Amino acid sequence: MINKMSSSLKNKNVVRSLTVATAIAGLTACGGSHESKDMEKEKRNVVPAFDVASLDTTIAPCENFFHFSSNGWIAENPIPESEPRWGRFNELIEANNEKIKGILEEFSDKENLKKGTDEQLIGDLYHSGMDSTTIENNGLKVVEPIFEKIAAVDSREAYVDLMAELDMGIASNPFGMYVGPDSKNSTVNALHLSQSGLSLPDKDYYLKDDSASVLIQQQYQQHIAKMFVLKGDDEATAQAKAETIYNVEKAMAGNMMSRVERRNPENTYNKMSFADADALMPNISLVQYTQLSGVKADSVIVGQPDYLRALDQLFAQFPLEDWKTYSSWKVFTSAAGYLPTAFVEENFDFYGRTLGGSKEMKPRWKRVLGTTNGLSEQLGHLFVDKYFSEDSKKAVESMVEDLRSAYRERIKQLNWMGDATKQKAMEKLDAFTYKIGYPNKWKDYSDLEIVRDSYLQNVYNLGAYKTKENYAKLGKPVDKDDWFMGAHIVNAYYNPQNNEVVFPAGILQPPFYNPDADDAINYGAIGGVIGHEFTHGFDDQGSKYGPDGNLEQWWTADDRARFDTLANRLIRQYDAYEPIEGVHVNGSLTIGENIADLGGLTLGYYAYLKSREGKDPVEPIDGFTDKQRVFLGWAQVWQMHATDSYTRKQVMTDPHSPAEFRVVGPMSNMPEFKEAWGCDNTGSAMVKSGEEEQIIIW
Repeated sequence: MINKMSSSLKNKNVVRSLTVATAIAGLTACGGSHESKDMEKEKRNVVPAFDVASLDTTIAPCENFFHFSSNGWIAENPIPESEPRWGRFNELIEANNEKIKGILEEFSDKENLKKGTDEQLIGDLYHSGMDSTTIENNGLKVVEPIFEKIAAVDSREAYVDLMAELDMGIASNPFGMYVGPDSKNSTVNALHLSQSGLSLPDKDYYLKDDSASVLIQQQYQQHIAKMFVLKGDDEATAQAKAETIYNVEKAMAGNMMSRVERRNPENTYNKMSFADADALMPNISLVQYTQLSGVKADSVIVGQPDYLRALDQLFAQFPLEDWKTYSSWKVFTSAAGYLPTAFVEENFDFYGRTLGGSKEMKPRWKRVLGTTNGLSEQLGHLFVDKYFSEDSKKAVESMVEDLRSAYRERIKQLNWMGDATKQKAMEKLDAFTYKIGYPNKWKDYSDLEIVRDSYLQNVYNLGAYKTKENYAKLGKPVDKDDWFMGAHIVNAYYNPQNNEVVFPAGILQPPFYNPDADDAINYGAIGGVIGHEFTHGFDDQGSKYGPDGNLEQWWTADDRARFDTLANRLIRQYDAYEPIEGVHVNGSLTIGENIADLGGLTLGYYAYLKSREGKDPVEPIDGFTDKQRVFLGWAQVWQMHATDSYTRKQVMTDPHSPAEFRVVGPMSNMPEFKEAWGCDNTGSAMVKSGEEEQIIIW
């Protein structure tokens, strides 16, 4: 993916997932003016291809292209109080949100919509979230029966039953279960088990002992205690619960596989019989758990067998009451955003302010809109009908093929890959499929129960519905038409098991795709994004999947070794980046996205050159050549800045590098950048030389 994706899908492993010098008009589309085209522009919000007011010409492009291309924008666009970061991504998301808000408000005011229609589902869900009076009056009415059920558990066997109930869209458990493609037989859906159940963003939040980490650990426990006091516990009881919950979660974290280890799909593919999987946890009956969930499987793919063995020991080690307290917290913290204001504010104070760096909460309508994204197909359907241009779809489809052609030529020219592996790489590239804009068919959720007077109950109903929908796929052929993002979402992804790239309608807008921009800008922006997703099929993870989406070894040993050598050099490059003092990018965690950025921009550049073959040279615009504008197009996408709290969290948990390094990282490895901008071999920070010579992978 080009940006971090938030998803409610059970299958989390399916997809992978971007001082002002002058004040003149921005770069615009080349070509003559035609009356019909001008009239079309009047009907839409015409956005400059690249606003040169974003530039900071006090910084040389060969010194730091991110600051050169973005400082003007950053100076004029401070981070809003409600946001932990702000960038061009956010601007487009906010513009989309305003459109979606209009759709939601249109239907939330109507009480007699036909049950089960897209309009009724999203209208009533939005209405229930915006009805603050009813939410306050309901208090803990929806969640209290769950707390009572937890309190009534009197044996470990009964606790397993409880976990199975919570799994149906209520709260996470210490292990996760979902149905998704079998990585070694990608046409069939299989049952998966994986580590789960933490309330902080990553295992390292519990295990690091530096002063900043210890402070967060203390603040987390204080947050838990405050929540239970709001629920009605006295302070001593609440503090005791906080310590218990933290100790349970820390013990779980200590046995988890790291994010870097999980990057290797071979580490997380451990297929075994159901009986063998059940034997991993003799104290937690998998037979009992799956029976209550209605799941029947002969085999299971286990992501982290060692974790499940350790969890089983912890299950016996901690008293039953501790596990009940832990589950109460998982229910509580999962529900917090849908409860009365006091709970919402305390939840935000820790997760939004302390961990994220936001200074104030988003307005209610934006928070509720986030919940309606659980109905992503329905919302995307209404969005596309109203706002998506089929012309954009056709243009991007054409660019995808340009990128595919450019990739073929790049593979042929690789000097580190042998002919046998090149042939296999070509086969995989030719097998790539793509989805643009929106699904060919829309899902029918007409039997989903969504009401107007209970926000949290709606959330539970939706969670249970989608969980059952996921489990129903077990043993069935993989539906290649499935989308894992709503059509309105500003993002894109590569799905290794389908060997496909997907670009929702939401991203096919400026600054990614601009119908009023010249081709160079668009090939640098959406072309770079297309190339980024293509390259995910050949990054450190995607390269382990074959043309049909199966996990297999299609490389020669020597070629894989040479690829790994290049990847390790890129890891060291990004390890050296220090976005804030004392905090470095994790090159091993971000390697897949960094390879994709480098490949994506390279492909966007060469696809643009290919599109110009046989055509007249293009004149400079605002003094910038067309080759330079390709790089400006990519850099514009990553005009962004963030709070220190957000950045600390990002480098610990996010496989994407901070925005600055998504610009300077790939460009410093590209001789094409050096040539386009006339950079010196020596003394230019954006040009590597000597031992740090440019890394060219794809």
